Amino acid sequence: MHTPAQVLHHARAVVVLAIGVGAMAVPVAPVLAQDGRVPGGFAQTGPEFTLGDATALARRHHPLLSAAGGRRRAIVGAARQESAFPNPILEWRRENLGSPLDRDEFFSATLPLDVYGRRVTLRTASGFAARGALADSSVTARQVEFTVARAYWHTAFALALRESAAAQHAAVDSIARIEEERARQGAVPEGAALRARLEADRARLVEMSARAEVERARGALASALAMPIDSVPLPTQALIADAMPALAPLPSLLAAARAQRAELQSARARVDETMTRQLAERLGTLPALGVQAGSKRTSGFNTGTIQIGMSLPLFDRNGGNRQRAQGALMMAQGELRALDAALEADVIAASRAYSLLSDELARTVRGTSAGARTLDERGRTVADIAVVAYREGAISLFELLDAERLHAEVRNAALRAATDVQLARLDLARALGLAADDPLPTQPAR
Repeated sequence: MHTPAQVLHHARAVVVLAIGVGAMAVPVAPVLAQDGRVPGGFAQTGPEFTLGDATALARRHHPLLSAAGGRRRAIVGAARQESAFPNPILEWRRENLGSPLDRDEFFSATLPLDVYGRRVTLRTASGFAARGALADSSVTARQVEFTVARAYWHTAFALALRESAAAQHAAVDSIARIEEERARQGAVPEGAALRARLEADRARLVEMSARAEVERARGALASALAMPIDSVPLPTQALIADAMPALAPLPSLLAAARAQRAELQSARARVDETMTRQLAERLGTLPALGVQAGSKRTSGFNTGTIQIGMSLPLFDRNGGNRQRAQGALMMAQGELRALDAALEADVIAASRAYSLLSDELARTVRGTSAGARTLDERGRTVADIAVVAYREGAISLFELLDAERLHAEVRNAALRAATDVQLARLDLARALGLAADDPLPTQPAR
């Protein structure tokens, strides 16, 4: 039997515990909401920094895009130079110097003739080379964008985990402080207070690890943007935005990918270029013609001259260049077929992964109907029930701490699921040849 003083003492301690634990019952998952806050829950001054802002920043300032532009200019310049028509050759010559004979003077102009159209064919090939170089630049731009986008979502996820860890630490630390006070008053064994403090210390270490991970993720984002780390804003876009509509049918996705993928456009341009160059090298086996015309002064008389020259392909029939052109064509055609097959597998796998993850996210994390609760809300309910049960003496302190830990783990699982969906969306956008922040093709509304 407890004395009235003991009953009053226990009641006061339970009220204090209920107030302390109740203060921790605020759901912590702002990354799942659309309130425009920093996903980590920590204040950030200045404008929002969305995924579109990050990719636009990369497009404007990333040095790899400037390097890609330089490579494109170099390729186009080399192709233009190869197809340029040769310059005419002017010649002035005086003969019979140092002799009693009259001086003979010659003035002539020589011009190689492209009677077979080889230079015109090479000029056409240079156009295909320019088209392929432009597509290669687009490939580089897409690679930069998607590297930045993945780093953006990893940073957003790290910020959200930091907030979750901070909330978990605050919750368990509050329980530990209450239990320590109750132990000093003799209401609970000292071992219970030690157990609660140990759990609070573990939560503090988890929070510190989460804070360190934010710094690493932010460094990766700064590296992807090629910017100083302290000048990179923190992500503000929510991991889960609006409900995700159903994707367009697979044939439509494959058709869009084949029309939009810059890698495929570059491969097609290389096939066209190598086919044209093969034709040019075949024309190179024909005799080369040249014409020369001019004037001549000899023995006091002015006369005209004309000459037609022809190189006979007896020893050099351009065999090496023809073989090289044939090999380049075989490589380009094989690479195009392989890329097309890889594209189809890439689109199918990315669309299936995105559909699976987004459907499960909507069903488990978000709640698919108006009455369904999110995963975080259900975890919070379990923790609230544990608080009430502990207050009524139905469960032990260990079970209360386990309930709080379960809520944190469920919350982190929801954040991981949201991040996986965003990364899967990026993989599908890349497979379709879209920009990182472009909307995905969806089924038309009925």
